[in-house]
Amino acid sequence: MSPDIIKAEVLKDHKLLITFENNEVKIFDMTYYFKYPIFKPLEKKEEFEKFSIVDGTIEWKCGAELSNDTFYIAGED
Repeated sequence: MSPDIIKAEVLKDHKLLITFENNEVKIFDMTYYFKYPIFKPLEKKEEFEKFSIVDGTIEWKCGAELSNDTFYIAGED
């Protein structure tokens, strides 16, 4: 099981700087996920920036979310 997300910041080009509870920091690129309808609204910067950390993962206002495992495993150091 991957560590929970405790902090996330928006970077340019639809990337997130994510801090996990074990103090690891990773960069996660969301552009791959825009091919799925639930993530389409996040192509707009205003929507991409509207997220919360809920139960250790990131959830967007539009309803899109990924597991903390996905952010942790696919994130780049």
